[in-house]
Amino acid sequence: MGHLLTQLSAISPIDWFAMITGMVGVYLSIKERILAWPLFILCYAAYVYISFRGNYYAFGSMNVIFVFVAAYGWFGWSKSSKKSGGEIRISHLAPAHRWFVAAFICVGTLGLGCLLESTGEARLPYCDAFATTCSLSAQWMLSRKYIENWIFWILADIVYLSFFFNDRIWPSVILFIVFIFLAVKGWIEWKTIIKKTA
Repeated sequence: MGHLLTQLSAISPIDWFAMITGMVGVYLSIKERILAWPLFILCYAAYVYISFRGNYYAFGSMNVIFVFVAAYGWFGWSKSSKKSGGEIRISHLAPAHRWFVAAFICVGTLGLGCLLESTGEARLPYCDAFATTCSLSAQWMLSRKYIENWIFWILADIVYLSFFFNDRIWPSVILFIVFIFLAVKGWIEWKTIIKKTA
């Protein structure tokens, strides 16, 4: 407990900002609130700064991409809201999209895994690459309102949770437990909405 309190007291304001905007953004996305997207942009921008400050260039680069995907999601949800009077339809991935996502994750995991392995600094390069490609896929699916996004967030968050647990970084362990809980909640709530609108 003392170790956890020590780690919590060492968290910088920018780290708190990134964590809080991330959690609130996920909750708002579950509720289909467009405010989730500007919060995601702020969260990812903060993590870009945090990552490059700590020389985590792969994670920082991923968050740069996330900023643009979040902007795309914001635009897409805004456009849909104007067309449908505020209602945005939640749906399942089409079969063609499922193949695309599967191929992206397989190729991305192998390609990024090889790249991370070549640096000699990554401990589990292919696990890291898998979590990264799952996260990118999930963010794209969220921007398109595909319910499967929550499954891929859960997969990615479990991998990240295991990393932080092994390193005994308890604040991040707590954060990713919250993210997993929110993703499960998102899946359940969106599944209910799909059944009601079917």
